[in-house]
Formats: sequence, structure tokens, C-alpha cells
Amino acid sequence: MNITEETIGTSRPQRQRTFLLVGLAALAVVFLSAAAYIFFVLSPGRSQSLDVAPLPLGEAPQALRLTVLESGIVSLSGRQLSQTGLPIETISAETLQLSRDGQPVPFYVSTDENSEAAIYFFAQAVTNTLEAPAVYWLAPGQGQEMAQADAGVDAAGAETSGQRRNKWEDNEIFLAQSSGDDVWLGKLLFAPNSLDIPLDNIQPTGGPGLLTVQIWSNNQAQSNPDHHVELLLNGEKLLDSYWDGIRQQTITVTLPAGLLQPSNNVLTINAPNDTGAAGEALYIDWVDLAYEGLLEVSGGNLSFHSSADHLQVTGFSEAALIFDVTDPAAPIILTNAEAEGKALKFSGSSQGSRYFVTDVNQTNQPQISLVPSREPLTAEERGADYIAIVADVEGFEEAITPLVEHREQQGMAVTAVPLSQVFDEFGYGRQSPQAIRDFLAYAVAEWEPAPRYVLLVGDASYDIYGFTTGENNNILPTYLVFTEFAGYVASDTWFTIFDDETLTPEIAIGRFPVQNVDQLQTLVGKTIAYEETADLDWLNKALLVADDEPAFDTASEELAGELNLIGYETQKLYMTENEDIHDDIVSALNQGVGIINYIGHGSIQVWGDEGVFDAEDADILINGQRLPIFTTFTCLNGYFNHPEVNALAETLMWAEDGGVVAAVAPSGRSLTSQQRPLAAVFFQSLFNGDAQTLGEALLLSKVAAADDVGLRDVIHTFNLLGDPALHFQMP
Repeated sequence: MNITEETIGTSRPQRQRTFLLVGLAALAVVFLSAAAYIFFVLSPGRSQSLDVAPLPLGEAPQALRLTVLESGIVSLSGRQLSQTGLPIETISAETLQLSRDGQPVPFYVSTDENSEAAIYFFAQAVTNTLEAPAVYWLAPGQGQEMAQADAGVDAAGAETSGQRRNKWEDNEIFLAQSSGDDVWLGKLLFAPNSLDIPLDNIQPTGGPGLLTVQIWSNNQAQSNPDHHVELLLNGEKLLDSYWDGIRQQTITVTLPAGLLQPSNNVLTINAPNDTGAAGEALYIDWVDLAYEGLLEVSGGNLSFHSSADHLQVTGFSEAALIFDVTDPAAPIILTNAEAEGKALKFSGSSQGSRYFVTDVNQTNQPQISLVPSREPLTAEERGADYIAIVADVEGFEEAITPLVEHREQQGMAVTAVPLSQVFDEFGYGRQSPQAIRDFLAYAVAEWEPAPRYVLLVGDASYDIYGFTTGENNNILPTYLVFTEFAGYVASDTWFTIFDDETLTPEIAIGRFPVQNVDQLQTLVGKTIAYEETADLDWLNKALLVADDEPAFDTASEELAGELNLIGYETQKLYMTENEDIHDDIVSALNQGVGIINYIGHGSIQVWGDEGVFDAEDADILINGQRLPIFTTFTCLNGYFNHPEVNALAETLMWAEDGGVVAAVAPSGRSLTSQQRPLAAVFFQSLFNGDAQTLGEALLLSKVAAADDVGLRDVIHTFNLLGDPALHFQMP
């Protein structure tokens, strides 16, 4: 397990397996994945060399973003600052200002003549694994100097123990259905069975302690209670805990003095399966231990609480700094501590204070990036009909340019905005989805013209901290909304809902879910080619595929009737009539159709239990520029934010020799009864002329659904993968 001492985070999350609970429209399916992305690059260990992407020659940054992944004392040396080119002459609180989310953060400047000048501050990491890491903003200006206090020892004797705290947590499994405060969980324990967790790297002195274990129970039975867990420490039973249902359960037990051993402490979590339930499935989230421990440094850092008048800390190899962080927003550096070899003696505050002691060469190092000077997004002359928010990936700006020019030639006012600029101006540098939403809300309210379309250029992943080892990076985040049937799902629509009470989106939004320049160039080329296509027979054809239930046939027949009325020639492949339709689907696509629609059960990569069409089929499509619109009112075919698995809609869009031009597809599960009203308004809006673009049609369908509480899930679940301004080609 990852081990954390109080707020000291691990230097980097371990990369391990992940489980994601997903499924068909009415059936949950478990997928095993091993996916990855390190949202922010932070070299392992401490005191690293600086690695900063340069700005254009002669251009100085207006600020530095300092991304922090673990809580503790962060330092930045004068050498590092000089390498960034930040325009300052001296390092002091009179020339530098440090802030987080717009609020000032105090810092200490080392002025030791025998060492290089440096700044130190106490950073608090974000612990919610669904939220972006903390960012501290360093810029020229008047800052806030950290308070100092004389901690010189004025009496003999010093306390050598204090209240310490360690936490053990593995983030192996992404459980989308978890409604607790943590969706990344640890090992899965099936009853009857037990799990041993070594409580290592602790230094108890024999005093009492407080042990807390958090568990997610992922099944329920008719018996009440249906869960039973025994906790044992070093073989001695601590307690029995009973509870009922699918829920987050937090178990706390006081440890008597003498139970914690100097070493080799083992916590056993036992699920005896004696409640009458058929079985139990328990995810171990984390284990937390507060205990009396030696004030001995491990790994160059020590965090503890104490009310003693005088304290002694041992184990430092170099000079150390002592901070009183009782108030994290107003830390105090303690000066004049007495050093004796590898021991430090200092005066305490006698008020249950929290201290953080660090070796000067073992402070945490942030990931540093430069903030360039740009025309503000809040400038008065700003305005656009169409905004492309472009991920900061090399080559993306050039690759999206042909589409920007194409839209301008159509008479639109178009602007391409770097994603980092949105984060800087509306999120204080933090890569949060909220910053994107706030920017769009501002643009709608203040820009002239106000935007009607927004295209997100870049793929997303729910694994923003790199717990896993997949290839799909979180280069342009989406927002995860908790839904009834699928738990947390990706919702780009959330960016355009500025009033959470109405759930009414206000802008047509779409996404190019691309990981690299080649994929982006493919989608840009497909989009332009589709709109330049005219008067070709294949555009008048529609392929309708239905799963093997009569209700799906009925829904498909209704759509066929509407398509026939406006001039479409429909080809219907119904699995109630023949389940062996894979080759027919591929053949029809290769010959060319204007629309392909599927209704039925679905998962991330396949249609139906029979798998009549799946993501790998994208490799055998040769329809060239005969590119259809793909609509799939099913489950999960548009799960674009999976860190390893590529959704069916994505692979069809990326296909270089054919595939589709755009997709209206779901990122989660919902009921057919919810999907059909959304589909009906979407198609009607296109067919009756209320909407000329895919984005407008999907927007109108969601506006119509906003008044129905029962349709909340599909408002968020169905996303447009493609250009929202894509002009629909009528037959």
C-alpha cells in the first residue's frame, strides 16, 4: 500500500490495476483495465533539477505555476527561479507574491550566507482523486512573508515523542458507482476471506492509538445486516463491525496502550461471511493510524502534534527547518533551534500544535511551468460565434487551423483558445473543469458576439493522477457527473449548464477525442470533407441496426418511418430476425451511408451480447470519404474518458480509411425509456429544419429534456464526439 504520514503524500501514486464497473443498458458488466496517464509530470524523489518548457526567445513569463502532488514544505531555489526567467531582481516578499486560488500564501526566504537563497512554503495537496492537483501561483509583486517565532530552548529536558499519524492507501480500482467520498479504492476482499495489511514505517512508543478503516461494501442481500468485518491487530481481536447494504463504511477503534509493537505490526481485516448473505464483496479504501510515536525523522520529513513545552527531534543528516503548521493558512517558521549532532531541540507552544520538520535537502519539489503573456480572454473586444478550446499538445494548434479557416470562410467569427489560458485566467492555473465552465459562462454573458458553438480539442481520462498504466492521457478534462444507473460518467454538457437547478445547457458543445496530431488531422479532414460532399447517392441511405428485443425493433421502425418521409432509403438489420449480421453491417458501411443508427444493449466497444459490431471493426472499414453520422442510443459506446479502452465511437472516428465523421454516443448507462425521448427530439430537430448542425440538434434535445427530472442522466450521458457546427447533410 502507499503510505502517508499525516499530510505527507507519497512522492507518486503507484501504478496498478483498475476495475471499472460498466455495463449494458440494463446489465452491469465488470471490465478489467490497466490504464494510465500522469496528468502532471513530477519526477520521483525530491530536490530535482528544473525541467521547464521554454517560452519564445526574449519572452519572460508573467508567472510560474507550481503544481503540488503532496502536502508538506515546498522549496524553490534562487537557481531554479533564475532559470525560469521570471522578471525579478531579488528574492523577497517585496518582489514575489505567492497565491493559491487567488488567496495569498505566506512564504519564508532563506538568507543564510552559507547557502543559496531559496523560498519555502507549506503546501496542502488536493486529496480528492476526482479533482485536479493543487497549483500555487508565483508572480512578481508584493507578497506575504511567513511569520517567525523564536524557539530557542531555555530549559533542560525535552519530549522525544509526539502524536503521529500514518495512512495506508492503495488506489487500484476506479469504482464509478461509489457514491462515497472516494472512487479510487484498494483491494477487493471476497468473504469468507481475510487480508493482512502491514502497518510499516511507524515508530510507536507503547502508548494508545486510534485506528480507522474505510471500506466500500459493493453488494447487498436480503439479510440485515448483510456485512460483518472483524478487525485484528497483531492477532488480537479489536472489534466486530456489522452494517447493511451497498455503502461506504468507516470503522474506528481505540487501541489500548501496549498493543502497538516497536515493529512488525499487522492489521487483519477478516470477513467471516456469517450474516446469512450469499457472499460479500468489500473494497478496502484506506487505513489510518493515529498513535504516540518517536520524534525521529523518516525520509527527511516529520509531521506530528504535541503540547510539550520542549521537544527533541532526531535523525537528520543535514540542517533542518521547523515549521508550526497548526494553522495551515498561516504557518510559522521556528528559529534558533539547538542542534546537537543529528538532534534538534526547540521550544513548543504547549497548545497541541502541529509541527512539520524537514531536512533542507529533502523538501518537496513542485512541477514548474511558465505562464506566458497573452491577450486576456476578458478583453473588451473579445467575441466569437465558435470557440475551439485546444489542448496544449505540440502540433494541435497547427492541426486545427484548417478547420478554423473553414469555419471563417462560412462567415463565422472563430477563435482558438489554448486550454492553459483558460486554466490560468479562470482557474488560477489549476487544471480544473470548473475553469472551462466559468470561461464559457463568462463568454456567453460578456462576449460580442456570444459563442454558439464550442469544440473541445483533446481527449480525456478519469485517471487524472496516473494510478494506472494505460495510454489514453487526460489532456483536456471532462466533468464526472454522478448518475443513477452508471455512477460517475463523463459529461461535456456540464460545461454549458450555468444554472445547476434548471439543467439547461446554453451552448452547442462537441469534442474531438484525440490523443495525438495524426488523430486530430484525421478528424479535421473528415469534418471538412463531409461538408464539402454534395448530391451523392450514399448520403441518401441510412443503416438501422436493432438488438434482439421487440422493443428495439419498434423504436427502429419509428425512426425508419421518419427517415423515409424525408427521402432516406433505409436498410434495416434486426437481430430478432438474424443475429449473424456482422458482415452485413461492415458491407453496408463500406458501400456508404449517410446515417448509421443502433438501438439496443451496448458496452464500451461492442453492440449487443452477440458482439455483432465492435471497435476492432474500424480497422476493416474502407468507406473512404463516404462518412456517416453515427447515432447510438444505447449504453457506453461513447465512453471516451476510459484510460485504456478505446470506445467504439472513438475508433470509428479515428479510422483513417473510413469510419464516421461524428457520433452522438453515451458515456454511461441509462434506460431505453430515457434514451428514446432524447433521440426523438434530436432527429426531429434535424429533419424539420429547427437545427442545421449536429450540435444544435443535440442542444435542442437536451433543452427539451431539462424539464423532466427522469431524463437528467441522459442529458449528461450523451455527448457529441465531433464538431458541434458540423452541418447535417439532408438527403
